[in-house]
Amino acid sequence: MPEYNDAEKSWHITIDSSYFLWYDLIIDPPFDEAKNELKEILNNFKEYVECTNEKRFIYFVTSRKKVRFDVKKQPKFSFFDRRKLTIYLLIGNKDKTKIEIYFPNEIPTNITVDEKFIYFYSEVFESLAYPIHYFLREFGINLGIASEVHYVGITEDPVERALGLKHRGLTEILYKVPTSENDIFLTVNTFKVGSFTKIEERNIDIISTNSMIYDIPLDKEGLVIEKALIYYFNSKVQEVDKKAWGEFRNLLAMMKKKKNISSVSFHLEINDPNEYDIMGSKDVEANVSHSFLWKLGEIEPELKKFNSEIDLLEYTKVFNRDLGSIYIDDIE
Repeated sequence: MPEYNDAEKSWHITIDSSYFLWYDLIIDPPFDEAKNELKEILNNFKEYVECTNEKRFIYFVTSRKKVRFDVKKQPKFSFFDRRKLTIYLLIGNKDKTKIEIYFPNEIPTNITVDEKFIYFYSEVFESLAYPIHYFLREFGINLGIASEVHYVGITEDPVERALGLKHRGLTEILYKVPTSENDIFLTVNTFKVGSFTKIEERNIDIISTNSMIYDIPLDKEGLVIEKALIYYFNSKVQEVDKKAWGEFRNLLAMMKKKKNISSVSFHLEINDPNEYDIMGSKDVEANVSHSFLWKLGEIEPELKKFNSEIDLLEYTKVFNRDLGSIYIDDIE
């Protein structure tokens, strides 16, 4: 279709898959095989992504206020209802709190904690051990703590990047963020790039993904996502990289010139989010979702923020409240 190349296009980018890691388990594994198990999990994630679609991995390095189990107060069952368990936590260097969980089915025979792990023992089911942050995520426990994004990066090999520990950004974060008060996390993501084209003269709307129509090579696609996220969160660790801003500007200019892609919008929100997915930075208020758009101004890239994904899609004319809905998650 000859009109396609000249037609104005917009990209809308959403999280396709996400994997969460607590860096403490990498730096200080609780047992000899722990690091190998993490490596196997990440390798499986990588192989799954490569089998379903060729994508670059975009990762966030974040910090969150330190949380530990209070070893001086072991968990205890309620005297009146053994299905109810009270667990005691330490937050940061001085705060203390307690939480309650409820067992609707099988009740463990015993539960103990050390500083970083909780252990469930049972005569009925297999005994389990959870690292504290995985336990809080699994049980949906909210402590009113948000995460701060310090670094956004791109990699073809999340296993080596996560477990190799040769990472300039991580070194700077560990130097600047006091680990006596904070924990460091890595979230490895893949993204879905929806491409929306309107051919006015034929009254045709084309909805696809860049991986199908290949408007932009996939390596450049990954760089666009990385740079857009770096300058959205604008962390202290990465704000000194002036060269990357020029690369971002040139990428947007190339997309506009070659394929008439006028804007690149994002909606950051995973399915079934929890408190660990509430992220922000020094410039961005912490939230469970972020909707924003980059476009090339007369000279430099310009950022516009939105209250919701619907507001964003209305702005780019991808969605009209009066005419119906477009479901981004259904685009393959």
